[in-house]
Amino acid sequence: MTSSRRSFLKVTVAGLLSRVWLTGKPVYGQTGQSTLVDSVRNLGSQFQNNEVGATGFDGATSTPLPGDRALWMFGDTVEGPFKSIRGLSLADKLSNSAAIVPAQDASHGIQQFHFLAQPDAKKPRQLVLFAPDEDPSIHRVWPMHGVCIGEYIYLFYHRISLIEGVDVFDNFKLDGMGIAQAKTSDLVFERLVAPDGTREFWKENEPTFGVFVEQRDGYVYLWGSLLTGMFLARTRPTAITDLDSYEYLVAAPTASNPDVEPRWSKTFQPTASLFDSVPNEMSAAYNSHLGKYVAVHSYLTENKIVLRTAPQLFGPWSDAQVVFTPERQQETESFYAAKEHPELARENGRIMYITFVNTATYVPQLIELTLK
Repeated sequence: MTSSRRSFLKVTVAGLLSRVWLTGKPVYGQTGQSTLVDSVRNLGSQFQNNEVGATGFDGATSTPLPGDRALWMFGDTVEGPFKSIRGLSLADKLSNSAAIVPAQDASHGIQQFHFLAQPDAKKPRQLVLFAPDEDPSIHRVWPMHGVCIGEYIYLFYHRISLIEGVDVFDNFKLDGMGIAQAKTSDLVFERLVAPDGTREFWKENEPTFGVFVEQRDGYVYLWGSLLTGMFLARTRPTAITDLDSYEYLVAAPTASNPDVEPRWSKTFQPTASLFDSVPNEMSAAYNSHLGKYVAVHSYLTENKIVLRTAPQLFGPWSDAQVVFTPERQQETESFYAAKEHPELARENGRIMYITFVNTATYVPQLIELTLK
């Protein structure tokens, strides 16, 4: 199955998708300007003054670690000067990298961080390594999100295959979602093997479970994208590596049917899309200031960052509300990978911090969003 670059979705004027997960027509939700936001500040490019020479990277997901720290993970990583990520050969580029970010006031940007480095401390190290049977010029491994359980951290990652002669921003093949495990003390990851002997626990035609992960109420909840809809899976923390232990949300309340009782099944069915128009990457965390769950994501390929709210994790979720529209400096620019970093929030969530990536600069941008 082929797919568009990190946006994971490309819509033409005719409304056709190059990212197709299922046979069927996508249904897009409504969007409007948010009435929840008091102000937004663009804090600019982040992680640029680093000690390892990393100059370009995307993704920018963050997983809390013990000790008031977070592991920030990035996708394909460029070292040294480059003009554009478009058309750049990835064969000699790290497929991913990471930085440790201590708890801090991010109102002036992320000032304190350090990249995980190779032994010489001069170059970034790849967090999730290639397997011996993988070719970096063909295969890429993109960590998405994770969760700490006991002394271990579990990361969920995309494994993709490049298409010869095609820029990765235009098309690639998604092979599935994998799980990697490491001790929080050393962050040396091992990619786990799925029951069928592959490394993909969820295959190319299944939701990308693990794009956002949260542990609460005795479960680990995994969000996954299918077409542009978002679905939920869950398991007990002690069973996170056991694929047979997972349950999938197959019925959930909606705005039009708010009285539907949530129902879970051992078999995934695409019957409970909680909301849509999500190009894969997103966040969904409880916001104490609002007393609701808040999801943040890019809206299709419209260069808008939106949020949604819900009283419960399983809904019903509101329509998308636009909270920020980045300003284009060039016509060819596009913006993707929007998500909140709840560990940076201040005043019980009234002040939120959200990253997104600009294709022109290929580095994470940070915005500070203050709610009313």
